[in-house]
Amino acid sequence: EGRKGGSTSNMIIMDSAGKIIGRSYGTGTNPWLIGRDECVNKIKQLSDECRQNAGLSQDQQLQILGMSISGTESQSTQDEIIGKLHDRFPNLSKSYYMCNDTFGSLATGFEAGIVLISGTGSNCLLINSDGSTRNCGGWGHELGDHGSGFWIARKAITTVYYHWDNFELSKHNIAKVEQILRQYFQVEDKNDILPYFYTKFDKGFVAKFCTELAKAANEDDPLACAIFKEAGYLLGKHVASVSPFIEKSLLEQENGVAILCVGSVWKSWNLLKTGFLEGIHSTADSQKLIKGFQLATLKESCAVGAAILAVKDKQQKLPVDCSQNVDIFFKHCFN
Repeated sequence: EGRKGGSTSNMIIMDSAGKIIGRSYGTGTNPWLIGRDECVNKIKQLSDECRQNAGLSQDQQLQILGMSISGTESQSTQDEIIGKLHDRFPNLSKSYYMCNDTFGSLATGFEAGIVLISGTGSNCLLINSDGSTRNCGGWGHELGDHGSGFWIARKAITTVYYHWDNFELSKHNIAKVEQILRQYFQVEDKNDILPYFYTKFDKGFVAKFCTELAKAANEDDPLACAIFKEAGYLLGKHVASVSPFIEKSLLEQENGVAILCVGSVWKSWNLLKTGFLEGIHSTADSQKLIKGFQLATLKESCAVGAAILAVKDKQQKLPVDCSQNVDIFFKHCFN
C-alpha cells in the first residue's frame, strides 16, 4: 500500500507480487496546509475508497501503509500523524511507514539519485545509495520555491508591477504578460491583485498563472521566455548546490546523475533547458563533479515508491521493476 500527497493525493494497494489491485484519488494532504487532523481524515478516506476499488472489505486490515506526504520532513510530524492513525483507526493497518514526498518519488523510479520538484512549489533532494541525503529548497513560497510555478507567476507579476511603479524597469516589453495578467487575475485597477496575495490567498491558483505564461513563452514573448530561462537556471542551481555530496558511483553512471523531475513545470522543459544547463554548472564544485546527467519523469504514481519503502523498512522487498515507471526525456554530457 502506498500514497502521496501535495496539491493532490492518490493511493494504491499492491499485492505481495507487486501488482496494483486498487487505486483512489483525492485532494492534498500536506499537514502544514490543512492541519494534522484533516490529514489523518483524508488518509482514512483514501484508504476506504482504495479498498473499495480493490474489491476488499472495509474491515480488512492492511499489512503496512506507506505514506509519502509533502510536509512530513520532521520525525515529530510523522510520529504524531501515525499516532493519530493508530488511535482513531486501530484496524486500518497493522503498521505504518511515513516519509516526505520526495523520497517516495525517487523510490518509484530509481534506487538512488536526485529528486527535483517544480510544481506549485519546488524542492531538491539527493538520496545516495547508502541512504545519506542532502536537501536544497523546500522552504515554501515565503522562503523559497525558486523555479516553481508559484515563483514563475510571482516573478511575472512583480516584473509588471515594478515596471508600472517605475521602481525597476523591465528589460523586456511587458505588453503581453500585462495582458494575460489582467485577464487571469481580472485586474482593472492595479490594486485588484492584492486579494489574491492577502485576503483570499490561494497558492495553487497563483501558481497556475504559470500555464498562461508558458503559452506566451511558446509564442516567443521575450519577457515570458526570460522568466522561464531564469526558472530553469534556479532549478539547475538546486542540483549544483547538492553536487558536493553526490556519491562517486552516481556521478560515474553511464548516463550521469539520475535526476527525477516531478511537477507540472517540467512540461515546459523546452523553455527551461537553456537556463538549466547554465544553472547546473553554476558552481566550481558542480563544474568539476557533474560530467553528465539524465532527466526522467514518472509514468507511475509515487505511491508505488511509498509502498516500496514501507516494505523495505521491514527488511523485505516488493518485486517491482522500477525502470518501467520512468521516462528518460533528456540526456546531456558536458565536454
